[in-house]
Amino acid sequence: MKISGNIPAKNRTKGNTSNILKEGMVPSIIYGGKNKPSMISVHNITLKKKFEEGGFYSKVFELDIDGKKEAVVVKSIQRHKVKNYPIHIDFQRVDDKTRVIVTIPIEFTNQDISPGLKQGGVLNVVRRELELSCLANNIPEKFEISLEGKEIGDDIRLSSVELGAGMKPTILGRDFMLSTIQPPKVEEVEAKPEVEVEEGTKEAEGSDSEDNKSEDKKEEKTEETK
Repeated sequence: MKISGNIPAKNRTKGNTSNILKEGMVPSIIYGGKNKPSMISVHNITLKKKFEEGGFYSKVFELDIDGKKEAVVVKSIQRHKVKNYPIHIDFQRVDDKTRVIVTIPIEFTNQDISPGLKQGGVLNVVRRELELSCLANNIPEKFEISLEGKEIGDDIRLSSVELGAGMKPTILGRDFMLSTIQPPKVEEVEAKPEVEVEEGTKEAEGSDSEDNKSEDKKEEKTEETK
């Protein structure tokens, strides 16, 4: 079973959780296996670093609880409603025979050799993760799906994912959509509205021009007389 890192922890008793949080620890519980659930607290700084590495919910960690080590996966994190920092974590004990439900990221590769994308198509990602059931000793880091040869209008579905031995999606009986290659977006150019000229305006313009012509003729006759 692959261990993705060590998280320091210590046993705790029931008490004011706000004091635990002030000490830089996060109140937690660990359950599963043959042992009874136990209350612990984990170091917030180490927890944050592990979370930032990515794939937090699809890795097996080793809790170092006052010198006793336990292999676990993270089941859920409760966060502060306003400040979003963790205020409680649920861990599940695991071993090589433990079956767990994990969320695995999906990566779409070979986009540069997809005919559809080369023609200006757009990759529309419907699901970026896949939730599945598998053994704790066989958790994949990610699923890679090649877009080589994919044309505009092609769908990429669950059947495109190569699942390992013992892996089962939590959604059964359906070859659901993961992504599509859509036609390029065409921006519509708004036509400029035609300016309508009222008949009265045209007549007025016409009369103005006739008046100007007559005035010009009068000026010419006056000059000849002179």
